[in-house]
Amino acid sequence: MIAVGAIDVGSPASGKLGWAILTPDAATQTGRDLDEFITAMIATCAHWPAAIGFEAPMFVPVRARAVQVLTARRGEGSRPWSAGAGAAVTAAGLGVVTYTLAALRKGMTASVATTRYADHPAKPGEVMFFEAFVSQADKGADHADDALIAARAMAAQFDGSAALASCLDEPEVFSLLGAAMLRTGWSTDLSELSRPCLVVRPLPKEIA
Repeated sequence: MIAVGAIDVGSPASGKLGWAILTPDAATQTGRDLDEFITAMIATCAHWPAAIGFEAPMFVPVRARAVQVLTARRGEGSRPWSAGAGAAVTAAGLGVVTYTLAALRKGMTASVATTRYADHPAKPGEVMFFEAFVSQADKGADHADDALIAARAMAAQFDGSAALASCLDEPEVFSLLGAAMLRTGWSTDLSELSRPCLVVRPLPKEIA
C-alpha cells in the first residue's frame, strides 16, 4: 500500500492551487494552502511509502527537428504544451515544484526519491515524484477537486499487478522535475534531467 499526494499547480497567493492526500489508513485530506500540504505530506511519509505528483507539465520534449520543438507531447493531443494555459502552468510549476520539494526535503532529510517508475516506493521514506495530466474534460469542481482526481488516478495505478504505465510517450526530454530535484537536494543523479517521469491521466471512474 502507498500514500499519494497531488498538487493542482497554480498561484498560492490568488487561491488557484489545490491539493489532496490519499492515505490507506486515514480519511482523504484536501486543501488550498501549500504549506499545509507540505506539513501533512511529511507526516504521511513517516509512515508510508509515497507518490507525490504535480498537475502541470513536468518535462518538455527534446526534438530532432526545429519545427517540432514547441509541439504537443506525444499522447497529449494536438494542443502545444508551449501555448496558452500549458505555458502558464509550466511556468507556475517551476516555482511551485521547487518550493514544495525544498520544503519537503527539510522535513524528510533521510528520505530518498526518484522519478524512475519501474522502482515502486516500498517502505516509509521512499518517494516517487510524478506528473498528473487532468485535461479540461476531466476537471472537477475546484482546484482541490482537481488534485483529488489526480491523486486517485495515481492510486489506481497501484491497484493492479501490472507495471506502471505512462500516458505520454516521450523518450527524449528535458525534465523540469528532475532539475528541481537536483536543485533541492533530492538527487545528485544527473540522469534525472533526461528521464521522463510517470504521467497519469484519470479514467472515467476516477472522476467524481
